[in-house]
Amino acid sequence: MTNPFRERIWFIKGFLNKYFTQILISVGVTIFVALLGNFLLTKIPKSKPHYRIGIVGQFGSGQLPPYIINFLNAGLITFNLNHEPLASLAEKWDITDDGKTYTFYLKPNLKWFSGKIVKASDIKISIPNIIVENIDPNIIRFRIPTKFSPFLSLLNIPLLNEKGEIIGQYDIHLKQKSSGVISQITVDGYDHTLIFNVYPTARLALSAFKLGQIDLVLNLPSELLSEASPFGKIAKQVDLNKVVTLIFNQQDPNLKEKNVRQGIAYSLKDKKFDQTEALTSISPISWAFNPLVKTYPYNLQRTKELIKSPISLELATTPELLSVAENIKNQLSSDHVNINTKVVTSIPEQFQLLLTTYNIPSDPDQYRDWHSTQATNIGRGQDEKIDKLLEDGRITQDTKERKRIYFDFQKTFAEELPGLVLFHPSVFNLARKDAYFKLIDTTK
Repeated sequence: MTNPFRERIWFIKGFLNKYFTQILISVGVTIFVALLGNFLLTKIPKSKPHYRIGIVGQFGSGQLPPYIINFLNAGLITFNLNHEPLASLAEKWDITDDGKTYTFYLKPNLKWFSGKIVKASDIKISIPNIIVENIDPNIIRFRIPTKFSPFLSLLNIPLLNEKGEIIGQYDIHLKQKSSGVISQITVDGYDHTLIFNVYPTARLALSAFKLGQIDLVLNLPSELLSEASPFGKIAKQVDLNKVVTLIFNQQDPNLKEKNVRQGIAYSLKDKKFDQTEALTSISPISWAFNPLVKTYPYNLQRTKELIKSPISLELATTPELLSVAENIKNQLSSDHVNINTKVVTSIPEQFQLLLTTYNIPSDPDQYRDWHSTQATNIGRGQDEKIDKLLEDGRITQDTKERKRIYFDFQKTFAEELPGLVLFHPSVFNLARKDAYFKLIDTTK
């Protein structure tokens, strides 16, 4: 009798001898298909997370919000926490020809978003009245017609090639309205995409968050905090790069004399409005900030000495600052000063007092905002000393001398009072999850 176990072995051997070729082919095909499938799966683009972020403001095609500029970090220079320029894509620079020639040396092995090595000749930079020269693949030279010490601050913008690519790990796309105003900015990275939706007002941005159109909204004013709190996570901060300021129209007969402007300043009992006190129009974190300037503590007797006869004034302000304006009205209303408030959506052509939020530039140069020759001079002032200091500050290269000039500018500003700086506004970011706050660590 045949052993059953041995019989099974004979059966298996016979099966393998008869079908060995087919089995071998089947195993080979199976392995090949598995390897091919695994290879193809690695080539299929993975879905990247998309984050929708709301920002407030109005920006043209030549403007990018500071959050995005800081996030991309794709300019020749950047700024440290004290607003001092530092090398970014450039490893160093030289200033020659009495401050009229700037030569930048690019870091080696920079790459465009596509992976192509950066050459200076690929970079497309156009600045009015500035000559741009490509000296060799890693050197860019700028020739400016006259000395202009804030020139470095103009180069904290992403460098582009003719395809619109920027240097680094991000690509950027803009969506604009027919008017040219940017409505959406998409920052596309290798592993995630940030979609910045731009809203003209903070209230519209908050409404978009409530409707689920965005996941995170940046720098909402503190006035909206109680309304926003039930809808998400809150992260508060103080914006030291902005200052709420009471601007005096010095062309108005009632405000032409600085005695009247100072009298108004002395009559305000509360200038902080539960916010962070401001001293000057230069940020307190700036290398050029001067804390030793004239202040105006509440002194009603001094007001009566400075304002000889009663005056009536109109205070214009934006909707976001209306509650502060009403508070100022209540503080100023007296036998000497009568105030009416008016809501505006932008800086009006005609005003007497204007309560507004001043965006402090990174460089201490504020020539366009306060110099008497500028159409953008907010208070229409014509102070010769302020003019001279602003002129000197923008043609002086030595940092110590510039600092002295801007210290004097702040002292003169506080004395002549084209505007009374009040406070740095508190703002907050609103997110659906705490994790979203990590997205904006470098976009503040």
